[in-house]
Amino acid sequence: GVMTVSELRAFHQQHRFREAEIMHDIISPGWVVEFRGQDGHLYMMTDTLGCPMSFSSTEEARDHIHLVADCPIQVEHLYRFFER
Repeated sequence: GVMTVSELRAFHQQHRFREAEIMHDIISPGWVVEFRGQDGHLYMMTDTLGCPMSFSSTEEARDHIHLVADCPIQVEHLYRFFER
């Protein structure tokens, strides 16, 4: 599923996300956020047009996660070897 920050917040108040994951954006050099529901479904954080929101840093992504839910946050580190 895809949801805006306000939609994600409303969903969380009803169902509680299990965790959030900050992942490398495949399309652009940034980070995207997905929330995992109790049922294992993933929900991508998007803008109002339905495009995944891309953040320039994990800190910025974390700030947006905190707007939605106080849940555990995983950061994907697959590309650690690219970072200098």
